[in-house]
Amino acid sequence: MRKFYTAPFTALLVAGTLLTPLTADANSELDEVREELNELEEEQGNVDEKKNEVSDDKSSTEDDIAENEKEQEKTKKQMEELDNKLSETQEKLRVKENEIAETEDEITQLEEDIAELKQRIEEREELLTERLRALQQSGGDVQYLEVLMGAQSFGDFLDRASAVTTIMDQDKDIMDTHMEEKQLLEEKQVELEEKMEELEQQKADLEGIKADLDDQLAEKEKLMEELELHEEELHDHKMELEEEEELLQSQEASIREAMKNAENEEANIQAEIERQKELEKQRERELQKQREEEAAKKEAAEKEKQSSSSSSSSSSSSSSDSSSSSASSSAAPVPEPTSSGKFMRPASGPVTSEMGARWGSTHSGIDIGGNGTPIVAAASGEVLRSYYSSTYGNVVYITHYIDGQVFTTVYAHMQNREVSSGDSVTKGQQLGLMGNTGRSTGPHLHFEVHEGPWTADKGNAVNPRKHVNF
Repeated sequence: MRKFYTAPFTALLVAGTLLTPLTADANSELDEVREELNELEEEQGNVDEKKNEVSDDKSSTEDDIAENEKEQEKTKKQMEELDNKLSETQEKLRVKENEIAETEDEITQLEEDIAELKQRIEEREELLTERLRALQQSGGDVQYLEVLMGAQSFGDFLDRASAVTTIMDQDKDIMDTHMEEKQLLEEKQVELEEKMEELEQQKADLEGIKADLDDQLAEKEKLMEELELHEEELHDHKMELEEEEELLQSQEASIREAMKNAENEEANIQAEIERQKELEKQRERELQKQREEEAAKKEAAEKEKQSSSSSSSSSSSSSSDSSSSSASSSAAPVPEPTSSGKFMRPASGPVTSEMGARWGSTHSGIDIGGNGTPIVAAASGEVLRSYYSSTYGNVVYITHYIDGQVFTTVYAHMQNREVSSGDSVTKGQQLGLMGNTGRSTGPHLHFEVHEGPWTADKGNAVNPRKHVNF
């Protein structure tokens, strides 16, 4: 009978020794969860604040874009006026080129006419030289008189006189033509010189028109470049803000999910604590009842057999103490802590560019060289975003919760992406391959580590070497 009552009492003592450390562990875990919730709420506040800043900046940028569009309208009018001037200048250029072509044709024709005149004059001068030589040898006009005096009859005289007159008229015509063509030659040569001077002036005018055209084209190009550059800068900035806004929304959703999980965990731990408290109360009631029963039994046994009851009671007490001590020594071990929070190298290959000042700006991460090299998650976490960025090309953002702290890692310029937004990834899991997408000058991985959420101003970016052994 003593053994029957001693066993339940021992079991209750063992339960009591187990419940105490379990309740302590639950309270400790509850404190950790509540601390994590506080940190998440703080992160949520930071994200909300950043979202408001981005929203204001985006609104301001949209106002700038609207203002830029007004400026574009003004510039378009200037462009129209400039285009009209260009059209006029191009027409002047066309007319001047036609004038030059006509002048060159006229010069060519003049040169041909002059050459032909020179040829005819030269031939005629040879003929006249021969005639003069013949006249000198015959004594001038005597030959004509001999011809007339040698007539056999009056009719023959008239015929001879007519022939002599014809010959003399021909000589006169030859001389007249010769003089006229020599005069014409001089005029043609003067005209040629004038045309040559005119051609030189036309060419000079043409160069001036071309210079005006080049200046107008340069002015137009400058206007277009300034307009397009400003517009491109504004739209790029707006795109960056939109990307940041989407990332912040993703981070906000991720933080909300983490807070929800933490709240559920808090509720579960609280429920477990309440359950353990209730078990503790039940244990106390059972122990009290057991004590009362034991006391009653002891009292009855003492009346029956005083000495035996005292010995049995002492043995029972010793057994109970021994069981209690044994139960205490076999309490459940405290769970080991989770991941230490260390990051691994995201890819193999040489470091080609460190974090810091570069090319007049700040390089916010580390570049690892390679082409087609596998890229892995530096730590376990959730894919915040996986998409194609105009700046980063194929890029993956991962949020990590390590030792109660939020981290964000960035993997940019990837050849491809093997994970999607919202995916859970494990440390060392492949994300894609190295590539040369986006604004990149060669195949590599651009890797960033942010202590907190990612922001466009890279305010949370730290040197990856702080957490990763390269």
